[in-house]
Amino acid sequence: MIWIKLGILIIGFIYAGLIPFTVRRVVRQIDFDLHEQTLSFLSNKTLYDKKFRKGYTRLLFATAILHYAFFWLLSKHYNLGEHETYMQYITYSFAFFTLLAFVPHNIKPYSFSRLSSTLQRLLHNMLAAVVFLSLPTLIVLFQTAVMETMPFLGFMGLILIGCTVLLTVIYIIRQGLNGISEIFFINGVSFWTVFVTIYTVLAG
Repeated sequence: MIWIKLGILIIGFIYAGLIPFTVRRVVRQIDFDLHEQTLSFLSNKTLYDKKFRKGYTRLLFATAILHYAFFWLLSKHYNLGEHETYMQYITYSFAFFTLLAFVPHNIKPYSFSRLSSTLQRLLHNMLAAVVFLSLPTLIVLFQTAVMETMPFLGFMGLILIGCTVLLTVIYIIRQGLNGISEIFFINGVSFWTVFVTIYTVLAG
């Protein structure tokens, strides 16, 4: 059990800090308008050079691996192996995260004359939407699974992710989908991750 807690502690903090820290460092290096662009623009070959595109792919893929490892370790620590839906969503969300990492963004107009770029753009946007929806869904499944045995963890975790999703949706409705709304969502998930990690190590 101590090794599982140690894994949750190490992976949890890396998982929580990887994207926020990396994005903060990158946007300071380049002319990136968070009000007009989403983070996916970093994978656009017509806007940024190969260095940033590769970096974006590696960042998302590393996050996908950490994501899988973190939630898998939680399933081991809280004995959630019998919760089939939760276990399935771990795999699904990892798969969608990985696919998103390797399907670059483009801003070419949808057109049958450019079918490949149109399909690529459509697939990227669909994967981004699925990742956005599957991550809070997985978190809610985890929270409800531990609710009976760990009511404080269950309720507080639901409040944190619920507020994150609600405030993100409100911002998107008012300001549109952009880098700021994405960072707000990512920071909310990171805050939830830190809370669950600390609670699990100290009291779980």
